[in-house]
Amino acid sequence: MADAAADEKPAWTGPRLSYSLSTGASFSSGLGNAQFVTPSVRYHLNNRFRVNASMTYMNVSSYNTPAFTPEGTTVMYRNNGGSHYIASVGVDYLASDRLILSGNIWKDFSNLPAQNLNYGLYSPGRMGADFQATYKITENFSVSGGLRYREGGSPFGSPFYDPGFGPYNRTGFGY
Repeated sequence: MADAAADEKPAWTGPRLSYSLSTGASFSSGLGNAQFVTPSVRYHLNNRFRVNASMTYMNVSSYNTPAFTPEGTTVMYRNNGGSHYIASVGVDYLASDRLILSGNIWKDFSNLPAQNLNYGLYSPGRMGADFQATYKITENFSVSGGLRYREGGSPFGSPFYDPGFGPYNRTGFGY
């Protein structure tokens, strides 16, 4: 009996094919808001691998934001709202009964200009990838860590870096 338990390999549980729908919203005083809806599907290829795919629609509202010029004056910058269409595919690998390794790639198919000020605030970037490891310490406690790479996001929306309109925060903090 003990040998059978030792030979048992970890496997995904639950249905082989599953669907989900996520929605959400983000609100900010002075920086506009964003709403999204994401249908997704996940399929268990075998006991160790599962794949997933999703398509996200995200709407970003327009807003006004102050911008500081190098001369020290303030101008009001009006952002246009816009829509994002983000496709994503990923894979999860069950390395052991406690360790899951995940990878995901995505691409934003919207036609928003890359240097739009609100693009940096509410955008995952034009395309990118992330990798994550999740380790289950106990039945009710796990730790996760990951890396994310994105290509094409604008730094102009960052409160820490604003080369287009001079030193925004005047502290020098940022990259």
